[in-house]
Amino acid sequence: MQGLYLDIRELSMINRLVVLRGFALLAGASMFSTITWAAGAEVSGFGGTITIDSGVGTHPAYGAAAAFRLGDNVHLFGEFSSAKLLTETISGVTASAKVMNYGGGADYSFGSSKSKLRPYVTAGFGVGHFSASGPGISLTINNALYGEVGGGVRLYLGKHWGLKPEARYQRYSSSQSSLLQATIAGSNAVAYTGGLFFQFGD
Repeated sequence: MQGLYLDIRELSMINRLVVLRGFALLAGASMFSTITWAAGAEVSGFGGTITIDSGVGTHPAYGAAAAFRLGDNVHLFGEFSSAKLLTETISGVTASAKVMNYGGGADYSFGSSKSKLRPYVTAGFGVGHFSASGPGISLTINNALYGEVGGGVRLYLGKHWGLKPEARYQRYSSSQSSLLQATIAGSNAVAYTGGLFFQFGD
């Protein structure tokens, strides 16, 4: 009986080792898959100015983006940007208006993937959310679809990171909505930005 008891304990120990090794293999495969996927990813942050016609003018803008590489030349990206368009103080009460763009698209890079300087062209679309706010006030003025085209360059300062200056033209869809007597929807905008990017991978 004692010998049988030891055999059962040893068998139980073997089963536990098999299960643990199985989990280790699954975890390793999952980690490898995640690393392989991340090797095609890029994240970036940027800041600059956006100029909107119809009397809105030029204002600071900032944002962030995430992209995934398809081959050596194409990136698919999603992004967010924000710009404060106006700050007004009347009778001691300050109100402001801003636009937040939510969009995405693709860019195509020229030259060798080993080059330190890679110019690219880009195109995309999204939604511009225009709003105004102040003490006790929060007002959505308009949501307008937009399309955009532009170009820039990735300047590698290291193996995985560098600078990314860019210029874009945006066209917001037409609407009768207005923001503080300045028609936003149906307007043209030009954005000049510069930022940092980081790419995952070997």
